[in-house]
Amino acid sequence: MICAAVAPVQTTASLRHDVRGDADSRLEALRWPRRGPVCPHCGARHAYRMVCERSGGVRFKCARCRKPYSARRGTVLERSNVGTGPWLRAMALFLDDPGRGLAARIQRACGVSYKTAWSMARRLHESPDDPILQALRAERGADGRAVSHPFRERTSP
Repeated sequence: MICAAVAPVQTTASLRHDVRGDADSRLEALRWPRRGPVCPHCGARHAYRMVCERSGGVRFKCARCRKPYSARRGTVLERSNVGTGPWLRAMALFLDDPGRGLAARIQRACGVSYKTAWSMARRLHESPDDPILQALRAERGADGRAVSHPFRERTSP
């Protein structure tokens, strides 16, 4: 009898957690690129990582002041019900072209309603000095374009 190794089947719930975990880890890397999380309350660097078993969300608890916080604190993502993945896609669209039709492009790319997309675009326009947007701009380089865009040919000026 021949036995073949079969990979375990992942449910959509576990796939959703994997995608959410990837987006959250990307957000943490953009927010705190050097030595890990910094408490927004007291500025301490030592924190405990807390992961919710049910939703997969990640929060931190400061070892000095004992207050909880997340990577969304102090950014345009704070107090938003939209997930981290759609926000990162919206930020990429904003950096590509912040002009007219941004809300419609966010709606199509992120799968949210137009009202939510408009709110996201408004938040992005109102906070040009957001730490996540600054990190994405620095990552893209001096000319503002993505370093490696899969759909566009880079033309030299």
